[in-house]
Amino acid sequence: MRRRLLHTLAQAAARPLACPPSAPARAAGLAADAIIVLGAGLDARAEMTAASRERVDAAAALWRLQVATRVVVTGGKTRGAARSEAEVMGEGLLARGVPAEALLLEPLAMTTRDNAQRCAELLLSDARSTAPPVVWLVTQPFHGRRARWLFQKAGFAPMVWHIVDSLQYRDPGQALQWTVREYLAWAKALTLR
Repeated sequence: MRRRLLHTLAQAAARPLACPPSAPARAAGLAADAIIVLGAGLDARAEMTAASRERVDAAAALWRLQVATRVVVTGGKTRGAARSEAEVMGEGLLARGVPAEALLLEPLAMTTRDNAQRCAELLLSDARSTAPPVVWLVTQPFHGRRARWLFQKAGFAPMVWHIVDSLQYRDPGQALQWTVREYLAWAKALTLR
């Protein structure tokens, strides 16, 4: 009973933060200039957490749909790790079949705002048209709306890949923690406009 109540509360709190789901069949028709995988922290051994592993799995699945020729992994060194999130998650993508020539690592970003700005430095200088580059953002659903907003502000035309079976839906305790943190991040983002 308690777990069900926690699950209901976590999902109700997270609903306003998520972007509408995007079905895999719909994605097949939506080509992008790049897939961008947002960093999600590393554990004490500088290995992927369940959240970062979920993002890597989702990005590899999206890559296999052939919607983009490049995959950008963004995330710096967090919690005193010796390696960046981008480096570790990039290795995870290689292990899942994404070729090295398709990967582009951005190893310095420490926040979602940094992710957007540093990816803009990498991809917008390379843009051949005046239209904003179309990108798929890979992150958990609770993080999608703010990520999309920040990437729009950085000059992209972002779409958020909805992880249908996300940890967010399976672990209500973790989901509630992420959601509270995300609301605080929104408050900070809106004050820094």
